Amino acid sequence: MRKPSGEAGRKPGRKPSRKFGGVAAALVALFALAACGADAGDGKGGAGSEGAAAGAPVTATKWTVSALLDQGRVAPLPEGTAGRAYLTFDTEGKVQGRAGCNVFHGSARVSPSAHTVAFGPLGTTRMMCTDPEMRLEREVLGILRGTVHYRVDRGTLTLTAASGAKGLSATAG
Repeated sequence: MRKPSGEAGRKPGRKPSRKFGGVAAALVALFALAACGADAGDGKGGAGSEGAAAGAPVTATKWTVSALLDQGRVAPLPEGTAGRAYLTFDTEGKVQGRAGCNVFHGSARVSPSAHTVAFGPLGTTRMMCTDPEMRLEREVLGILRGTVHYRVDRGTLTLTAASGAKGLSATAG
């Protein structure tokens, strides 16, 4: 009679070794610790120490517009437009998203050292939507022009136009 494959070469009465299970657990723990210690300011658009607490780099994160800024004051989004505007920056210098009604795409160079985003011309679709969505779209597209300043704090991205008068706030996710 043959012994089951797991028992071959084992002395009678001895339990199987758990050595490899312990090694695997130790490796998983080491990888987890290494991931926690990763630097968010890796040159890929992360916000350095500001983004470290948030864990959300500027690039490769979907940013959902949560508020508009006017003269430094928070202005709520037009009624019924929550979640309608979002944007994502990639590491190749591109941006895409939805401005409220229409989708858009274009170039956007993120400079982590200067905390700026330099937007090129944006292309959009040309649908008509309800008045609140169109108002949101005009505001968002008006902010995503030229070079804007950014800040990431606790999972919130703030973009402010060069004039400082207009801006938007967006949350990760």
